[in-house]
Amino acid sequence: MSKRRPKSSMLTLSEQMHQTLIDTLKTHLPLDFHARTLDETQLWEIVLYASVHGLSLASACQELVEVPSGNRVREHLNEAFDASAFSVLALEEELNAALAQSLSPPPKKRMDRKRCDIGIDLVEIPYYGQPAQIDEEIRRGKARSGTTRFHAYATLALVHQGQRYEVALTFVWAHETMEQVVQRLLLQAQSIGLRIRRAYLDKGFARQAVFTLLRKKRIPYLIPLPIKGKTGGLKALCKGRTSYHTVHTFNAGTPKAYTTDVILLCRYRKGRYSRQGCQWFAYAAYGMEHVPLPQIFVLYRRRFGMESGYRQMHQLRARTTSANPTWRLLLVGVAFLLYNVYIRFRQNGRQVNPYDRRASTPWLSVKRMAHMIIRRIEQRWGVDDFIPGAAT
Repeated sequence: MSKRRPKSSMLTLSEQMHQTLIDTLKTHLPLDFHARTLDETQLWEIVLYASVHGLSLASACQELVEVPSGNRVREHLNEAFDASAFSVLALEEELNAALAQSLSPPPKKRMDRKRCDIGIDLVEIPYYGQPAQIDEEIRRGKARSGTTRFHAYATLALVHQGQRYEVALTFVWAHETMEQVVQRLLLQAQSIGLRIRRAYLDKGFARQAVFTLLRKKRIPYLIPLPIKGKTGGLKALCKGRTSYHTVHTFNAGTPKAYTTDVILLCRYRKGRYSRQGCQWFAYAAYGMEHVPLPQIFVLYRRRFGMESGYRQMHQLRARTTSANPTWRLLLVGVAFLLYNVYIRFRQNGRQVNPYDRRASTPWLSVKRMAHMIIRRIEQRWGVDDFIPGAAT
C-alpha cells in the first residue's frame, strides 16, 4: 500500500521571492520610524504591492484591508525620504548596494574571475509639475508625452549569459554632462569589484568627453553615431557595399576637432520591415581592432536587451504625482530591484540538457512574478473589492 508523501517543507517560489525582496530592502534601506499600527515589513509590502500593480500608494492602501491609510503611510515615507539633494545622494548609495546584493551567484562568480560586458543607458520619465526644491531636479529634453520636463536616471547593466542585471543606478541632474554621469557609474562598478571587458553605450553618450574618459581608463567601447546630413560628415563615408574601419575627425578645422576610430557597417535589409537595399550603421570604437566586422553588429545587439529591461521596469514601477525626487528615485530603484529578482529566479530554474546542451528556461514571466507577489501580500493583509463612489 502506497504511503502518502509528506508535505514539502521547502518555501514556494512566491515565498522565496517575497522573502528575498523584503530582506534586501530592510537590510539596505532601513526606515527609522515609530508607529503603533505600521511596521517596516508592512510598509515595504505596501510599496511592493503598488509597484507590481502599477498603482499609486494611496490606491494600494485602499485595496489592502488591514493596512493604514495612504496618508499615514505617505507621512512616514516623507519622514524617511525628504526632498533634499543630500537625501537623493544617500538613497542612491543604498539602492546601489541593494542592486548588487540582488545578483544571482553566477554573475557574481563571473565578476570575481573574469571581465564582464556592460551597458550604460539613460531613461527619462515625463514630469508635469514643478521642482520640489531646486530647478536642477528636472532635466529638459525633446518634447515627448506632452512635456519637455523629465526626471532622468542612468543605469549600468551587467551582461551575463544573454541576461542583463542592473548593478548601478544614478539620478541625473540638469546641469550634469554625460561624462560626469558615466564617471559616477564607473566608480560604482569599481566599488563592487566589477572589471569591464567592453562597454556598450547608447547614442546619447556619443560625446567627445565620453570618448576621452573611456580611452583614459582603457575601456574598449562601442557607441553608435548618428548619421546626419546628405553629403558631408559621416554620410560621405557611407559609400560602397562593404563594411570597413576608418578614422574620422569631428568638427574638423575648429578648436573642438577630435579624431577617433569609426566602424562603418553595411547590412542588407533583406525585406525586413518591408524594406530592401542596404543600411549603414556607424560606431565610435576603441579596442575593437581584433573583432571581425560581421561580429560588431552582433556584439552591440547585446545592449538592445536593456530596452526590454526598461520596458519591464516600467511594468514594475509604482506611479506617483509627488514632486519629491527622492521618493521618485526610490520607486525606480524598487522597480529595478524587482527586475533583478525576476532574472535571478528565472535563471536559477534554468536547466541544460546534457545530451544536446539545449537550455530550458522555466515559465516565469514578469506578469507571473507580479501575480505571485500580489497573491502573497493579499493573503496576508486581505483585499477589498469595494470601490468608493461606485454604483450599488
